[in-house]
Amino acid sequence: MFFELTDLLTCPRCGPGFGLVLLVHEVEERRVTSGWLGCPNCRNDFPVENGVADLRREPEVSGAPRPAYEDEELSLKIVALSGLTDGRDYLLLDERLAHAAAAVVELAPELEVIVVRTTPDDSAEQHGISRVLSDTPFPMVEYRLQGVAIAPGGNRELVAAAARYVSTGGRLVMFDATDVDLEEVERAGLAVVAAEGGTVVAERKSDPVVVVQLGKRS
Repeated sequence: MFFELTDLLTCPRCGPGFGLVLLVHEVEERRVTSGWLGCPNCRNDFPVENGVADLRREPEVSGAPRPAYEDEELSLKIVALSGLTDGRDYLLLDERLAHAAAAVVELAPELEVIVVRTTPDDSAEQHGISRVLSDTPFPMVEYRLQGVAIAPGGNRELVAAAARYVSTGGRLVMFDATDVDLEEVERAGLAVVAAEGGTVVAERKSDPVVVVQLGKRS
């Protein structure tokens, strides 16, 4: 796990407004291989083992992972459509695209690819790839990523969650997208700039409107 990823991770129990504090046990070249992530609000700790941050609220309860999305040119399409070909930046991949992470890093070595899965795999710690286990979609600071790529396949909730992490000027790339997914993208305030078959590229053209609900006075 890339050391600086801690700035983006949030507590899965307390929500996006609560960041995590990192306690490092072992680190190699700014990559944490062992340690703990703690929430100052709820006081819960989450382990980092073999470079993987486990933010699952109930790690012993693991459903079947969603099937991988297959495409011979998937990694090339992810890099090209996200627009993140130059400079240091983060790119978030969902579980169905996780298998493309290594090839993406080969094509764009300046990227730090964040892979979020619900279940662990046998992938070893690798430069350029930070792996996070989570039973909620993307426990991260909202509106901070320039690139997010998912394969929703009609999962409206996943699209809505992914859109919340796209910063102004950033892109959401979708594979295996349906009409339902397109509707959710537009509902989330992103503009579709390209669509062909099930492949969609959407951008956040302006700053998101954050609604704050005030409590009633007694």
